[in-house]
Formats: sequence, C-alpha cells, structure tokens
Amino acid sequence: MKHNKTNIAQISVMNTQIKWGLGLCVASALWLSSPVAQGAERIAEQGLGTYSQARGINLKTPESDADKQARMMVLHEQAKLQNLDGNIKVKMTREQVLAKNKKSAATAENQQKRVLAQQNQVVYYDFSFYGANSYLLEDYDYDGFYQIFSVTFDADINSSAGDIQADVFAELYLSQDGGPWIHYYSTDVFTLQADSSHDDYEVLTTLANGYQTDHYDVLIDLYELGYADPVATISSDQSNALYALPLESSDRDVVYVDEVYIETEHSGGTLSWLSIALLAGVIGLRRRFIKKI
Repeated sequence: MKHNKTNIAQISVMNTQIKWGLGLCVASALWLSSPVAQGAERIAEQGLGTYSQARGINLKTPESDADKQARMMVLHEQAKLQNLDGNIKVKMTREQVLAKNKKSAATAENQQKRVLAQQNQVVYYDFSFYGANSYLLEDYDYDGFYQIFSVTFDADINSSAGDIQADVFAELYLSQDGGPWIHYYSTDVFTLQADSSHDDYEVLTTLANGYQTDHYDVLIDLYELGYADPVATISSDQSNALYALPLESSDRDVVYVDEVYIETEHSGGTLSWLSIALLAGVIGLRRRFIKKI
C-alpha cells in the first residue's frame, strides 16, 4: 500500500514537471513570435552595412545621367568590398541616436554655437519639411527589390522676417515592415535658406548586407546645429513616397548565371574503341611502308 502511494506521488511530480516544461515551451514560442522579439531580430540582422553619398541639389545645373551612374557604380563596388570584408557594423535605433545627439548638444562647443545662432538671428523661426521623395535605382537580379535607392527632401525655415538661414543636418532611418527605426545615415552640416526651393538635399544609398528582402519605410529627423532635439521630422506617416520601399541588400541582389553544357552528338554514336584501334593500325602500316621505301 505504501509502495502504491509512493508511486502515485512520483507520477504526480513527473506530471507537474511535464506541465511546467510544456508551459515554458509555449511561452518561449509566443515570445519568439511577438513583435518585441521580431524587432530584436530585425535589429540584429538589419543594421549591418550601408553606403551613402549626400549632396545638395542645384536645380540650375542638374546632375547628368552619366554622373549619377558613376556614383551608383562607386557605391555598388563599395558594397561588394564590404561583403568580402565581412566586418559587422552595429547600427543604432532612433532612440539611441536621439540620446546620443542630446549628449552631444550638451557639450560646451555646441552650447557656444547655439548662443551665436541666437545672437545672429533674434527673430522667431521654426522648421518644416516641404516634401520628400524616394527613387528606386538598381535591381540587379530583377526581382523587384532594389539595393540602391535615393531619398530627396526639401526642408524650410518658417519666419516672418524674410531671408533667414540656418545650419542643419539630418538623420535617416529605415523600418522593416513596421519594425523599429534603424539608423542608416547622418548627413554633413548644410545650410538652409528660408523657404528656398533651391536647397533640396539628396542621399543616395546602397544596402551592402544584412537587409532582408522586404518593404521598408523611411524617416528623416532634421536637427539645427547646436540643438539637442529634432526641429522637424518627416516619415511614411506624412509622405507616401517614404512608404514600403521594396529593398534588399546587395548580398541578396545577386545575378546567378546558369552554366551551359554543350553536347556534341555524332551519327552512329561516339567514336568506338574499335575505330580508334583500326585508325592506329593504319598509321602503323603506313610508317612501315615508308621505312621499306
């Protein structure tokens, strides 16, 4: 009787352990399928390698197609070298970049720049984006997903004082299918001229590695030099041109060339060993005949 009670107790403990194990398995599966886990996976896989070139757009002297092709070829070659090198570059989330820029703005140098800007322009002004566009440029394997794209934007200074100018820079981010914003480029400092239509800015980018074949949204934060927080932001929420860009990194945008095998057929089949032997015999008889002569 005591043995039966002991066995029953052991079975009960085993059942409890099995239930706990199954519960942990289910919880792990649910966590892995959650947006948080998927976001962490995207961060790990996504922020590996990008190359960008930025320039102010001069509408009076537009860039030629040949010059643009040359710039894209340079980016493509850089991406190939990045893939061969294999070095992983850790990318930051938008929250991390915001924190970094706040810390940078708190330095004595940036505080001095801010004071000088306020002394030079005592009128009130703020910033906004007039618009932004995106262009899909190179898809080497023709699958509809591009490794090279560009983003252009026009930011303005809003003021009643007329011709106001300010030194600014921009931070650009990509979000994979609604995931976290991952930083991919910081522009150099450039100057905005009030609400001029001649100070558009372009960022040409190739994704070198780590970006899955998917749709990506774009976000742009504009900073005034010396200030901690963005002064204007535009994203896929405000512009359809920044929404769901079909992109992939160059290590996925590879053209595969099928090897071509050429078979040469002979009537009557391939040359048989018997034919080769007869041919060798004829050559041997001919040599003997020549020696006798």
